[in-house]
Formats: sequence, structure tokens, C-alpha cells
Amino acid sequence: MIVLGLSGLPNSQPHHLRSRPGIAEVDSRICQGMDSAACLVVDGNIVAAAAEERFTGDKATGAFPEKAIAYCLDHAGITGDDVDLIAHGFNYDRFRRFFHRTPEYFDEVLSGRTVVEELARTGWKNPGDRFRPVDHHVAHAASAYHLSGYEDALSVVSDGMGETVALTVHRFTRGRMEELYSQGIDSSLGILYSILTRYLGYTFNSDEYKVMGLSAYGDPRRYAEFFARFMGADEGRAAVGWPQGALGRAGEGYPDALAFLEESLGVAPREPGAEVPDEYADIAAAFQARFSEVLTDLVRHWLRHTGQDSLCLSGGTFLNCLANQSISELPEVSRMFVPPAAGDDGTAMGAALHVAGGFSGTFSAYTGPGYGADDVRSALKAFERPGGGSPVWEYHGFTDEYMDLAARDLAEDRVVAWFAGRMEFGPRALGNRSILALPNGDDIKGRLNAIVKMREGFRPFAPAILDSDYEEVFEGRALSPSRYMLSTARTRPERIPSIRGAVHVDGTARVQIVTKEDNEVFWRLLHKVKEHTGLGCVINTSFNVKNQPIIASPDLALEALERMSLGRLYIEGFRVGLGG
Repeated sequence: MIVLGLSGLPNSQPHHLRSRPGIAEVDSRICQGMDSAACLVVDGNIVAAAAEERFTGDKATGAFPEKAIAYCLDHAGITGDDVDLIAHGFNYDRFRRFFHRTPEYFDEVLSGRTVVEELARTGWKNPGDRFRPVDHHVAHAASAYHLSGYEDALSVVSDGMGETVALTVHRFTRGRMEELYSQGIDSSLGILYSILTRYLGYTFNSDEYKVMGLSAYGDPRRYAEFFARFMGADEGRAAVGWPQGALGRAGEGYPDALAFLEESLGVAPREPGAEVPDEYADIAAAFQARFSEVLTDLVRHWLRHTGQDSLCLSGGTFLNCLANQSISELPEVSRMFVPPAAGDDGTAMGAALHVAGGFSGTFSAYTGPGYGADDVRSALKAFERPGGGSPVWEYHGFTDEYMDLAARDLAEDRVVAWFAGRMEFGPRALGNRSILALPNGDDIKGRLNAIVKMREGFRPFAPAILDSDYEEVFEGRALSPSRYMLSTARTRPERIPSIRGAVHVDGTARVQIVTKEDNEVFWRLLHKVKEHTGLGCVINTSFNVKNQPIIASPDLALEALERMSLGRLYIEGFRVGLGG
């Protein structure tokens, strides 16, 4: 059976922007259905998956994933006529009665018909007959459970909202799914985090990771008492003390919620782009600390309630690496899995697997487009510039010499781009579309932030480290979220100097543990780095610039080489620089 999975609500953001002309950029994503993606499952195996943003350049777009679908079908060598079922990671039609006051909005934005119409517009025949909507949280849960490889597990899903819920708990027993608990959106932890993000002057439903990074610079004690009263967990239920009506006027930027926070904290919402005084860092620190406590308490309750020790987590809330670290340290947890695409892009995969009846393959995070030597040569030729500035390149293939050249560049403190194999699925670069640097390089954080990434100086960089070197450098359990850069770990104090550029100010690092099983090419490179430096570790940050998606193709990689101050591009066996 062939199942195409989709995520996103294609009319959601256009409707939001059209109905509020002049809306501020920071409020432009206060809508559902962003992060559209496509995933193709054939006979229980994931053949291809990618987010639409990687093909359009519009970061986190919720547009109909036409290009992502085309990639999936082309990679499999099939057409839309060959697809048996189309699974969608939303099922609002089941909840139409809740939207009786806004029928026009429901029909234009939320109904599954909007996706069916887009499929028909792009040439699909009889898409409605094959369309299978999946409850949003079921799609999230399926993406975590089926990819985990666990037979029995507890699943917790937390996000902004999915249809009418923001928190669900399921128990999986040999593939059978049983709902244990669900909670509505009034105490949504995901919405709360996004509102706090907006309060701190960052973009709602986009910049939450900036709040996580900023939190390390603050003192949580200053505002700890307020957040302890305001949010908590009670017997497996999230509790957020919004006053009545605070979550109204969402499309206008939640002004009542922002006013409540201003009154409660005694600090006005930060203007986007303004300086970040200490009080905002202190607010971020207090909030992040309490957020991690609440999520950990929630999960602990359900682990004890079920007696389960295998844990699957999904939903945008569980992209929070600090919270995931806290959860992973629970003694009740023996195994823990968070999919690399834990946000809404992952519901394309989860919906497809749910409709397909499960997953029969071995999971890999590398499901996007891949390119060969001929593709790179064509891109190099197209990039030639009369009069100078053309790429200077040599081809080695993925030989030991090629790995050694890259390792030498890194050991000599050059920043390089690394492009190899199929693109990662999810928001993290996991060694196939990465910018790499020496973790103890000269002022490496400043160089990367100011010259290469062009982003806020307080944001940390992550280390990728050989699995065999992890315990030498880091404390904490090496559970599977660390294979996908989805959990922080505390750095051993004596090893901080050796990876200082990859350690945040609080002593933690958002680690990617690299195994031969997950990514043999990247694993080989790190072994070569170890030969030159004594440690198989590099800074690994996504191959992109601020506010743009991860680079997908060779032509975009060459454009980035020209725009960014990179020492070298290593791409599919080619070593590339720019001539004079």
C-alpha cells in the first residue's frame, strides 16, 4: 500500500494576513497549520519526506506542500495515480460543531476540503475518495511511537493546539493505541510559551528557541514566585492561571494576555529589535525553569500511573531541549524517543504511518533530496563567473583523503560547509546540511554569529560528537533525543575548555551524538577530526543564514558559499572554494 502523508493548512496564514492588513511580523504566525510537509510511505517503509520550506525558501511555510509532494513522488518513481491513500495531519471536520459561530472561517481554513481542493488543483484525480484525515495529536503520537522501535510505550503529546486539545496521553501496546487523557487549550503549554515569546519581543510560533537560549543569561529567582503561582501540573494535568478572557483576540497578538503579563511582572512587553535588558533575560530564565518543571511533573505522573518506562514524546513543546533533558533524567525512564521532526512537519509522517498501519523499516532522519557528482558538476558549471569569482574545485569522492582534507581544515580553525547525502527531516541539521567548526576555535562563537550566521549573539551553538567520546565530555544519559540534537547535556567542567565554543553560558550543550548506524559519512569525518585534534567533536550548526531554511540543493549551497564567509564547501566529494 502507498500512503502519502501531508501536514499544514494551506489557507490558514493567508486568511490570517488578509483579515489583518498591516499586522506586525511578530504576529504573522498566530495561526495553525504552519510547517507544511509531505511524506511517502510504501508498504510500511518511509521512502521520502521533506518540508515545503526547503523547496520554496519560505521558512516554516504552511503553504500547500506541492513541491514536497513532487519530490516524494519523483524519488519513488511514481505518480499521484499510484497513491492509494492520502493522510492529513488534521481532522477538523470531526469537530465542525465547535465552530458553528464561524462557518465561513471553518470552510475556508480548517476543513479538510481545502487540502482536497489543492490536490485537485495540482492535477490529482479523485483525491477526495482517497483522503483520510487524522486527528492532529494522533498523528503526533504515531510519529513518535512507530519510529521509536518500541513495542510498548507511553506517549505524551503537547503543543499549542490540535483541533480542540493541547495535551494528550496515550498508551501503546504492541501497536494498539489507547487514549488515557486529553486536555483542552485553555491551559496549553505551547500557547503559553509562544505568548511569552511574543512578550519578550520575538515572533510567535517561530522564535521559541530564542527564549530557551536567552534563559541561560538570566537569574530565575527574580520572577520565580510569579511563575510558580501561574503555572503548574496537578495529577497529570497542566494548569495555567490565565484570567478569564486573556486568550481572546488571538489574531491581534493576544493583547489581553500580554497586558496580564505586564501587570503581573511589572515590565512592559519588549519591542521587537530593541536591546534586551537584564529583566527580560531574568523573565526567560524563570519561565524556562518552571516550564521544564511542569513538563517533567506531567510526564512523571503518567509514567507512574501506567508503570511504563519506555517514553515517546512529540508536539512542538518537546522541541524544548532543556525540558527534554529534565525528563530524560527521571528514574522512571529507561528509554525515551523524540522524533527529529517533533513539530507539525512531523505530522505528515505520523499521519501516513497511522493510516498505513505502522512502520516496518529502520528509521533514518535523512529522508530528503540527495544529489550525485553529476548534479554538483552541473551546479558548478552554472555558477561560473566571467572575469573571476568562479568556484575553484577538486573532486575526491568520499575517500579517506577527502575526509582528511576536511578534518585538516577544521583542525586549522577554518569554518566549512558540509553537504553530504540526503537532507535531514526536521529543524535540526544533523550532519548532512551543516556548517562545521572547531569547538575551541579562536572566538568561534562570535565569528559564527556575526560573520556566518548573522544572528543574535546570545544564541548557542551545538556540538556533534562521536558516540565513543560522549561520556568523556558530557554528563547525563545518552538517550535517543541526543542523537537528533533534541536534548541538552551538562558539560564536564574539566572539558569545557576543549569545546568552549559549543558550551552555553549555563554549562550545557545541545548535543548530537553521532553513530555509525545513523550517519556513517559524518561519523567517518569525526574520526578524522579526532586524529588531528584528539577529540571527535565539531560545532554543527545548520547550513543556512538567519531567517532562512536549511539549504537543500547544490546550487543553493554555492550561492551560500558566495554570500557567507565560509572557508570551504565540502559537497558530495567535491572540495570547493571561490576564486579571485
